[in-house]
Amino acid sequence: MRIRHSLQKNCNRFRRQQEMRTQTPNAAGSRASPFRSEHAYPPPSASAIDVDSRNSSASTWHRSLICTESPLVGEEQSMERGIRSYTSEEAAARDSYLPAPTPPHQRNIPEQLAELLMTMIGAKERNGLTGEELAESFRDGPDAPPVTKQSLGELDIQNIITNIKLRHDVNFDRDLSFRPNVDGVKGQEKTRATERYRRALVAELQLYVLLSQETRPLRGVEHMKREEITRHAERRLPTFFHTIRDVLKSLVPDRDHSRVDEHLDVSMLMQEIERGVCDMVRLAEWMAHLLKEHCAPMRDQWVDAMVISTRKGVTENSLEKIVQGLCELLGILEAMKLDVANHQIRNLKTLLIEDTINFERHYHLDKLVHGRARVNMNIAQNWYADANDEFGSQCTPRRDAAGFQLEVFTRAVVAILFGKDGRSDFPETFYLDDDRLQTLKTEIDDLVFFEVCMSMFAILAKQFGYGAPLSLSIEQQLRASISAIMGEAVGHGPQQWMMNSEALSLEILRQASRLVGQPLTYHFDCLADANHHLRLLFTESFAHHAAQLEATFLPQILGNIDRHTSASPMDLFNSLVSISPSMPPHPTYPSQPVASETFASAQPHPETAKLTDLANRITHIVLLHWRVWGPIAYVQDDDSQHSSTSPSDEEIARPSVSPQPTLAHRPQPQLPEEAAQVVATMMTGDPLDSGQETHVPHQTSSQ
Repeated sequence: MRIRHSLQKNCNRFRRQQEMRTQTPNAAGSRASPFRSEHAYPPPSASAIDVDSRNSSASTWHRSLICTESPLVGEEQSMERGIRSYTSEEAAARDSYLPAPTPPHQRNIPEQLAELLMTMIGAKERNGLTGEELAESFRDGPDAPPVTKQSLGELDIQNIITNIKLRHDVNFDRDLSFRPNVDGVKGQEKTRATERYRRALVAELQLYVLLSQETRPLRGVEHMKREEITRHAERRLPTFFHTIRDVLKSLVPDRDHSRVDEHLDVSMLMQEIERGVCDMVRLAEWMAHLLKEHCAPMRDQWVDAMVISTRKGVTENSLEKIVQGLCELLGILEAMKLDVANHQIRNLKTLLIEDTINFERHYHLDKLVHGRARVNMNIAQNWYADANDEFGSQCTPRRDAAGFQLEVFTRAVVAILFGKDGRSDFPETFYLDDDRLQTLKTEIDDLVFFEVCMSMFAILAKQFGYGAPLSLSIEQQLRASISAIMGEAVGHGPQQWMMNSEALSLEILRQASRLVGQPLTYHFDCLADANHHLRLLFTESFAHHAAQLEATFLPQILGNIDRHTSASPMDLFNSLVSISPSMPPHPTYPSQPVASETFASAQPHPETAKLTDLANRITHIVLLHWRVWGPIAYVQDDDSQHSSTSPSDEEIARPSVSPQPTLAHRPQPQLPEEAAQVVATMMTGDPLDSGQETHVPHQTSSQ
């Protein structure tokens, strides 16, 4: 009777304890999780239970805690059940043959939550994804959104006016603007990262739904309180709302910041989402109203699409469409930030261009003085000294040393662009023009290959008995055919011409035969000989044709240099930068007629416009580069004999760059009041105060 009384007493105590434990998850699930802006994953507590869900059936996944072995089951119960009690020595011997359990602190909580998704969703699709796909997305997806305040930081006005690459590039592009990076390898990677983040958000929202609806203990995390589980599930959504709030506050005036903080209270939003009471439609509609107040009208349709996606997601209970609306919101904010940056560039473009020489000189000198320059000055000085020795005797006799030095520099640059004697490398001082110079070199190479093809055509026509000079129409017809054969391969290097040599040689042979009236049928050996001959010309006569083209180009470039030596950077921009056919001239920057006459005016050439554009672009690069780097890297104090007529000491001391009037003496365009602060900062070199960041209203039309 004592044994039974003791057993009954222990069972009652155990039953009361289990009733208290089964009520805990419900209470925990109703509590709001604290807001956390950064998510660290601490190891599980020491009381964690190691459960391998992969070896458990689905029917026992949510088994009641009352089935757990009680620590109160003592020796009396074992004796009543007829179970033999082990001594301590026997227990130790038995345990030595069992595998050691995984320590609880080694369990990975995100992995456990991923297994929770996998098990509870299973093979059926939920929001377009299976349980395994949701688990993988939650576990391995990126935590940060593809668009953040930091990634958009380069679009802030203080970064624009101190960005040396942008300040240099603005001189060469009439339509310079920021655009989303969706092209090339980086663009593809960004697209893939966006898709992975979208799927991860769907998985995280699905996990919130499971945690809010499930009242039974969650297998694998039975040892954790419900609010602790929820806190570990908050990997992306709090950061997402923080990003939306921060980017939005950088786009709207200060007077609207309190509205943003009120509606995007991240802690409150997360509590509402975790309890399943967040009104996403109301939030999307408020966001749309605020965005339409400040964004360009061209974005209104996109804003409406965001609201429609969110409303459909709530109505149809589709987390996929809700996340689609959230991702569209990110895209809208990125587009708005780009609109603001492009608007500011247009307003400040004239001032940025005019201040190019002053800004770049101070920038490079500051880097050199503090030992942070990426330029090896000794190499640059030696390069110019070698150019002076090689081209000094070829320069036109001048009365001033400055003109002589600039001509030496110009000849050296042109020689590299045309690959004279295998030259291919510019000194490091050209690092801001690397892309432009490479593009110019590729275009020049294509022109040389065109001339090689024309040369082969003339040789074949002469062999076939055609003795008259080739007319302009015949050359244009052949050039059009060659361009059609090369297609998009033009501009991608000499190897593309070699790869298309067979088709090119056949077309050249066909047109030469038709010119003299020969039949257009050929033996295979004839075609093979033509292809072999063209490839031989590509390799052996390229340098000869390049030298001929250089001899034609050089006088035009030197003439442009002489005409624009004293021109301001804005005059160079207006005269030498071509206007894109698809882009009308902007009223703020009226296009002036190009002052340079084409070198083919006396002898018309089918490529006149192309050749003139190349000459203008080379001239522009040469003049800007010389004005910035000439006094810093190239011209030495002891350079005293550079021309056949010895200049006077006064002429040698004369600066190679004509004095530039200060911004204060130039007519200033009408700019917003915010731009005046930017201009003052730009001229003094001081950083902007935190309150000086400008927010230009979006009133521009489609770009």
